[in-house]
Amino acid sequence: MIVGKPNVGKSTLFNRIVRKRIAITMKESGTTRDRIKVATEWRGRRFYLTDTGGFIPDETLEITRKVNQQIRNAISLADVVIFLVDGSASPTIQDFAIVEMLRKENPPYILAVNKTDIKNTRDNIAEFYQFGAKEMAQISAEHGRGVAELLDKVIETLPPGHKDTEQEKTEYAKLNLLIIGRPNVGKSMFLNCILKSERAIVSDVPGTTRDAIEEEFVLDNKKFRVIDTAGLRRKSKVTESVEYFSIQRVIKHIPQADVVILLLDSVTDTYPPTPLTKQDKTIIDLVLARGKAMVIGLNKIDLISSSERKILINNTKFELKNFNFIPIVLTSALKNKGIEETIRKAVDVYEQGGKRVSEELIGEVILPRLQDKLPSHRARYIYLKQIGTRPPKFNLMTNVPADVKDSYKRFVLNELRNYFGFAGNDIHLKITKKS
Repeated sequence: MIVGKPNVGKSTLFNRIVRKRIAITMKESGTTRDRIKVATEWRGRRFYLTDTGGFIPDETLEITRKVNQQIRNAISLADVVIFLVDGSASPTIQDFAIVEMLRKENPPYILAVNKTDIKNTRDNIAEFYQFGAKEMAQISAEHGRGVAELLDKVIETLPPGHKDTEQEKTEYAKLNLLIIGRPNVGKSMFLNCILKSERAIVSDVPGTTRDAIEEEFVLDNKKFRVIDTAGLRRKSKVTESVEYFSIQRVIKHIPQADVVILLLDSVTDTYPPTPLTKQDKTIIDLVLARGKAMVIGLNKIDLISSSERKILINNTKFELKNFNFIPIVLTSALKNKGIEETIRKAVDVYEQGGKRVSEELIGEVILPRLQDKLPSHRARYIYLKQIGTRPPKFNLMTNVPADVKDSYKRFVLNELRNYFGFAGNDIHLKITKKS
């Protein structure tokens, strides 16, 4: 893991080591808040690298206390710590506070002096020897200088490991879950319930989560990879550049997901009460357009009465009339209710999306219905077969494709759902001509 005070280049170093732009890097202090963990390798040795927020000794603010606790948690789990300092300036009170924290936890650590490409830093570098680190490296995270030597030291310090077998490499093919939703709907608390640990920072302040958080867990002997993302807001509401990049990361993660869990907030001041906004519908369109299966979690259900709950559910289903195939699960991350049910429903919709229906079965149960109700008087025949999965894809063939209007398409889709389900998946219908 990488630890250091704010704005010393931790995220820049993290991105360089994992060879991807995963952590958001900006000149603004305190950009990173949650821990970010990614699998990477160096010289054939695989390991997880964790980026953390900047450590600030003054814990007057709640968000600072929570960031610092995330750092302490990461240190307690780390095999090796990279303590990153700013070589362009003398050691600060914050640096000394981190040294004291490392001495208490006593993990193996390497002192990495960053920004050594800046002129006149030699005198500053000498001052860092007083920390008493056993290993020290001079680097430039921005330009990559000295990073290879730093990683060599990391590999030497790591405890003995074993080489991955081909079976272990392919074992990483887990079900990928993506948690998305507007700010402050409870995504981070939902993630913590899944992982049964305080993995993500929970705060009433919208926009607390900025970087995507990736973790793995097991439920019902199935392996999962889950990603918690920053809250999606309308572009007109995005005023901070950090938040803009967070939103771009959310959109970037959608293609990597097998199932997307959209969390909605049950506590609403709208009338009639509904947790679904125009922005949520845009998110649904965005996910389905990319062919992903979906589950909706109606969160914070513990904060409303049973009578309000019934009205809310009915109104939500009405608002979702164009997406009525997406299952809704009632959840309370605060009370840890409905969490595992949501994950099991995610497994179900994923399996539904992979379902393949034979032409024989379609011919037995659906074609007679379609032939009784041809799209027009010019249509002499109709034929239907499945041509793909995840999302389910079907080809509807007739001699007059132009006569297949939207109403008839809905009729075909409804018949497919009535007989075969495909819950949580948008069915793609291709219309072609066959003479």
